[in-house]
Amino acid sequence: MSDWRSAASRAYYAAFHVARELLSDLRFLVPRADRAHQYLTFRLSNCGDAAVIAAGRNLETLRRLRNRADYDPVPPFPQAEATAAAALGGKIIQVLDAARQQPIRTQITDAMKIYERDVLKDVTWQP
Repeated sequence: MSDWRSAASRAYYAAFHVARELLSDLRFLVPRADRAHQYLTFRLSNCGDAAVIAAGRNLETLRRLRNRADYDPVPPFPQAEATAAAALGGKIIQVLDAARQQPIRTQITDAMKIYERDVLKDVTWQP
């Protein structure tokens, strides 16, 4: 049913925009368009805080679910999956909202800066 597919898609984008806003608030230059999805997942998944790392991985899981909901008409997309997607999106948002507070805020910023510099070799953090 298309309503369930839409619910999964909206759950992903709600969490995506919270992640995007968090990284922007931490002074990372989040790219626009398609590149933003992987950008957010990579940084969140390598931020040094277990809860935020899990949120980054869950964001990627939710993205895959959203892609299936949006682009794969078969098999059907059941209500149970849409409900699970909405719950996962809510969990991601809760964790990312908590990450705005100290000391997590500074810890994840510092870890993501090191990850960008040492692993990605692509520094987007702006002083």
